Amino acid sequence: MITNRFYKRIFLLFLALLLTVAGTITAQNEDTVYVALSDQPDGVFFLPAPPATDQMAYVDDLIRWQWGKTQRDTPRGTQASRESWWVPDMMRIVMAEALGLDTISNEQMPALSRLITRAYNTGNFSVMAPKKNYMRIRPFMEMGEDTWAQYDDDYLRTNGSYPSGHTAFGWATALVIAEMWPELQDTILRRGFQFGENRIITGAHYQSDVNAGYLCAAASIARAHNNPLLAEDIAAARAEVCRAKGLPADYNPVSRAGLPHGDKILNAPIDTADYRYLGDILRYKMAKQLQPTERGQQAIRDVPTSRRSFADMFGSLVGITISKDSTPAIWHLIDTVIVSSARAARDLKHHYFRKRPYVQLNEKTPVPEEEASHAITSSYASAHAHIGWAVALVLAEVAPERQNEVLRRGFEYGDSRQILGYHWASDIEAGRLLACAVVARLHADPSFAAWTQQARAEYRGIKTVE
Repeated sequence: MITNRFYKRIFLLFLALLLTVAGTITAQNEDTVYVALSDQPDGVFFLPAPPATDQMAYVDDLIRWQWGKTQRDTPRGTQASRESWWVPDMMRIVMAEALGLDTISNEQMPALSRLITRAYNTGNFSVMAPKKNYMRIRPFMEMGEDTWAQYDDDYLRTNGSYPSGHTAFGWATALVIAEMWPELQDTILRRGFQFGENRIITGAHYQSDVNAGYLCAAASIARAHNNPLLAEDIAAARAEVCRAKGLPADYNPVSRAGLPHGDKILNAPIDTADYRYLGDILRYKMAKQLQPTERGQQAIRDVPTSRRSFADMFGSLVGITISKDSTPAIWHLIDTVIVSSARAARDLKHHYFRKRPYVQLNEKTPVPEEEASHAITSSYASAHAHIGWAVALVLAEVAPERQNEVLRRGFEYGDSRQILGYHWASDIEAGRLLACAVVARLHADPSFAAWTQQARAEYRGIKTVE
């Protein structure tokens, strides 16, 4: 007998086909996306491959999958199921709630609606290459189960799990809307963070898929800042929100917002009694094996966080010498990002105290001179991972033709802290997400945007002469 479920499956499979075709067309259409498919940062290059089921890193994925199932009969599970719909209208609903608006529609708020659509598409395209490359099997398939969420169906079986597309378009939209209205950045980014976490609850994605989705989205939005349409859309949407809220035309949500608060955006750190602690332990043990290798030596070289060390590290990747005298705009950007990132990370560390791996396990590290001072500071979140990823996002924007190399180095810089025993993997993941939030806030400042334009011109001028 033909059931309503049968018709639902046929409809969703047909819609998935339409969206695949539309995605290919849209990638080349500047009216609906900020970064064309051909210009997207390559997640295959700058991110690691997803963990296989026989690797220790998979344990964290497995534990998080089990956690997700426990949430399904709770309000959080209801939210995850409701938000499983993969269209821009879903993000309009989510962002309307975060902004305190009744609704966001093409008719009533065309500028804000357009901003959301373009951010959504940009984030969605950011994961296409790695999805196609890895075609990772989704959790519900690996476990021999069926789809669970309201809008998930068999189309997921033919679409790779790594990275998470929902996470990417949700986080990309949140980053852009937070830049547009930073006064509510914590609420906006928390909703974007949860949008990714939803996919663990639904069984459609592993935690590592979601982590990769966040980073692909942030990299894509960094590249989007090279498109003047983004700044134009943000300005128009900001004016529209002012009108919708009945605020004066000169109301400035940027001046009313400091740095984002990691404790309001992210989850609390993992405690030793937490179910995920085993995942952190195993990932630490796996990373520690790299200490006697060349990768371990690189981790030691990655200990400094000075302006000079970042200038040398990233300058060699983009093929220029970065200094305060020869490239003042680029140097200023690095300095600004380091100062802001350090402040945001310090605030989060002061909010939570977590013992570092070498302290918790009573072990020695390859950098013993750092052990005493770091033993009394919190492991959560990783400031190294935060600063490294934040600087990488900004410099990938300055030198887009080298974006993949810059992003990979920024990612590796964070991983070095786990190899040395100074951070757990979840500390590093939190640091990178906080970096995304801080960079979004910096972009909201007109002065930062001006310095970024100068830095791009500075870089192009050097490369043109060469």
